[in-house]
Amino acid sequence: MDGALPSHLDLAATFAIMGSHRAMTKPRKRRSRLYRIYRYAYLTFVRKNDSPERLGRGAGLGVFIGVVPTFYFGPIIAVAVAGPLGANRAAALAGLIVTGPVMALIWTLCVLVGNALVSPHRRIGQALIERHDTAAILANFLGTFLLGNMIVAASLALAGYGLVWWMAASYHARKRQAREPLTQPLDAD
Repeated sequence: MDGALPSHLDLAATFAIMGSHRAMTKPRKRRSRLYRIYRYAYLTFVRKNDSPERLGRGAGLGVFIGVVPTFYFGPIIAVAVAGPLGANRAAALAGLIVTGPVMALIWTLCVLVGNALVSPHRRIGQALIERHDTAAILANFLGTFLLGNMIVAASLALAGYGLVWWMAASYHARKRQAREPLTQPLDAD
């Protein structure tokens, strides 16, 4: 019987001789826990069929919370606040993660912006530290830093919102265009 499919008994005998079918496949590489968390957030972010507004709102919220000093409570705050604001939680976490590696640059920018907006005697600098007055140092530093921080956080959150909204809107438009059938008849020349 040439060309006939093998029966289930033939396949069972083949596997019994060769061993398990798992022995024929390569073992899968075990991914790290952090990689799996990032991968889950990415797939949730990309495959979630949310509107560009919700995705942008989530990214803007995540960037804002990432810039503001939340002392390791950022992910909890982002997930808790994203729901009532109607923002995408995965996008909020992604925005929070994006700000992490550049935090030193962002906080330096916050100090520079705060110094530009306050009077010279309240600026953060060498003269403030040389006074050795801890209360004045904390009051001036916190006030100046937080003023600059709120301005930088709001501007980066707006930029994050706009960027993610644009990316999501263009992705949804390409996806919608790929699903639509051709409306123009082909010329039969």
